[in-house]
Amino acid sequence: MRRKMKDVPHARNRALVYSCALVGLTAYALPRLPELKPGLGGTFTVLWILVTALALSANIYFLVGADKERSRMLEELEILPQPEEPPRQMLRRRSLG
Repeated sequence: MRRKMKDVPHARNRALVYSCALVGLTAYALPRLPELKPGLGGTFTVLWILVTALALSANIYFLVGADKERSRMLEELEILPQPEEPPRQMLRRRSLG
């Protein structure tokens, strides 16, 4: 089953703005985050950095166009004729007798 890909206007511009906002947010917030020590503050810092890195990497992945390249490759695979399977040999059961 293929995923429906709808065309969103100005999607690349939006992804670029989101990426720039994330970089700015990270530059502003990193000095203010709690130190990386065992405990609640350190756990919050690690989780905050991981979520920010995930969001930034998703936007960069979209900007590079990897999703469009992947969908193009999948469409090519669906267009090409599938090789036919060789006919299966029917197995005959021998009666033990």
